[in-house]
Amino acid sequence: MIDYDGLLKKIPRVKKILDDGSNSTLYHYTKPEKLLGILETGTVRFSNALYLNDKEEVTYSYKLIISLIDEMPNLNQELFSRIKEHFHRKYKNIVNGSDNLSNRHEYYTISFSTEGDNLTLWNNYTKGQNYTGYNIGFCKKDLIADMEKQGFHSVYGNIIYKREMQETVLKLIFEKWNKQFEKIDSSKKTQKNIEKMQTIMFELIDILSVVSLFFKNPHFKDEKEYRIIFISHFNLNAHKSTKIFEKNGLFVPYIEYKFLKRTVSSINIGPTLEENIFYTSTCRMLLNFGYEKKTVNRSKIPLRY
Repeated sequence: MIDYDGLLKKIPRVKKILDDGSNSTLYHYTKPEKLLGILETGTVRFSNALYLNDKEEVTYSYKLIISLIDEMPNLNQELFSRIKEHFHRKYKNIVNGSDNLSNRHEYYTISFSTEGDNLTLWNNYTKGQNYTGYNIGFCKKDLIADMEKQGFHSVYGNIIYKREMQETVLKLIFEKWNKQFEKIDSSKKTQKNIEKMQTIMFELIDILSVVSLFFKNPHFKDEKEYRIIFISHFNLNAHKSTKIFEKNGLFVPYIEYKFLKRTVSSINIGPTLEENIFYTSTCRMLLNFGYEKKTVNRSKIPLRY
């Protein structure tokens, strides 16, 4: 198994950009029927990142990687021509469709927001005064610690929306692995050195594949998204741990994570004109599932028609 956290530690500035190590609350927005299922079963889903978003979002980072390589002629051409070819191929497979399931890894992700009362996200769920969204507040520190304990060795951090910051992160990665590659490339071409250069190339592909999942188009910046990503080694014979759900006609693989109740800090109700009955209803539901000591908050955003 690849130690992605170890790779990120090689570039501490990037690691700090994604997450500064401070504790906070992460909010998972959801529909009322899904909230009921989450609290009743005590599970949330890590969903396969490839099938959750539209093509533009999935390919956004790949296009950025390719274009930035073209803008940096001082990079080692032997190494970065292969990197460029790799991400161009991934881009084409997504755009054109592919039945090639031989990728080395699958990336499963769960999304949160760092804001518990976010109008942009509530708008995805509020439908008149009789239907609203909810979110679950999780203690980040406790949640991630428990995931690690259960074997979900994850990579986590804030989504980066600014193009300039995305390019800064990529340049830091490019320069780090370029320096390693050129040092060996300038040495004697022994079999051992050739193997080392291959390892550097695969490391670079791996770190770029993961970090690219933290880039989104600046138009989505109001979501204030935070992601936790679980990397699963792709093996068709070892996929009994995955399940499938349907979303917008797509069949999305997912992995269930059973969280501890103590990681839940609050339940938050979206904007609604009937906030009192929604509040009472939520409190009663939480009593049923053993969450009666959790804080229930009502949105402070006014609902207009």
